[in-house]
Amino acid sequence: MSKLLPDQNTAIVDTTSVAASVHMDSVVAPVKSVFRFQDEEESVGLVKEDTATVVSNALQGPRIFYGHQLRPIHPNAQPLSNEISDWFTISLIVLVTLFTWFRFFYYRIFRQLYTSFYNITTTNQIVRDESVLLQRASLILSVISYMLMGLFLYQLSIIWAWDMGVLQGGLMRFVFLSLFVAIAYSFKMISLRFLSSVFEIERPVALYIFNIFLMIMMVGLLLLPINILLAYGPLEYRPLIVLVALIIIALLFIYRIIRAIGIWMGISGFSLFYLFCTFAHSKSHPC
Repeated sequence: MSKLLPDQNTAIVDTTSVAASVHMDSVVAPVKSVFRFQDEEESVGLVKEDTATVVSNALQGPRIFYGHQLRPIHPNAQPLSNEISDWFTISLIVLVTLFTWFRFFYYRIFRQLYTSFYNITTTNQIVRDESVLLQRASLILSVISYMLMGLFLYQLSIIWAWDMGVLQGGLMRFVFLSLFVAIAYSFKMISLRFLSSVFEIERPVALYIFNIFLMIMMVGLLLLPINILLAYGPLEYRPLIVLVALIIIALLFIYRIIRAIGIWMGISGFSLFYLFCTFAHSKSHPC
């Protein structure tokens, strides 16, 4: 019994030392047993590189995001520009579709209208015939042109930062500007019709009103590519595009005045009063 006690004590001591060593390993080197995947026969003193670091280096790979040409301009996040919204793109697509439909189904009428823009004889013939189909086609083309003018004015209001009160931007501003243009031209034509009946000059006034419509049509055709360029073109070319558009519109306005003078001078007993009224209406409602 006396000989077995030391052995038992020794066993106890050995168990304690083993437990202590296990306890020490569990505290000191839990990461080695998890990340290093060492063999049991590997010596403890041999230091190897952590496999986690090796995986991290392997994941880096070729540094394709270094040395690029993209350089930060603003140190902080910038708000997203809402100038071109979904409604603008949808409206532009609808207008292009309408114009394409009109061009396809009213090809002969469109050709006559385009010819009458520079041929006064064709203009007189169209006004004399008073075709119902032509009037219907003219109404459709006028609506398309009014909406294109509204889109152009909307973009000008954004570029030049117009203060329009509650209409700070978006679809409501576009609708308001389009309706404003349509009502202004409609009021002018109704007023001219009324004056023509009062002064009994229906034929010259009809020619003049048709002349106004031709200018509206040409301005609408011009503003179709202008709106596309202003919306989706480079920002640095915006001032140039606006300048070119305004110059062309001004030239069309001058051409309209010249044709109006020719119409009024064809009246027997021409009076300067009629010419003054023509210029007054032209300045109050430019093409």
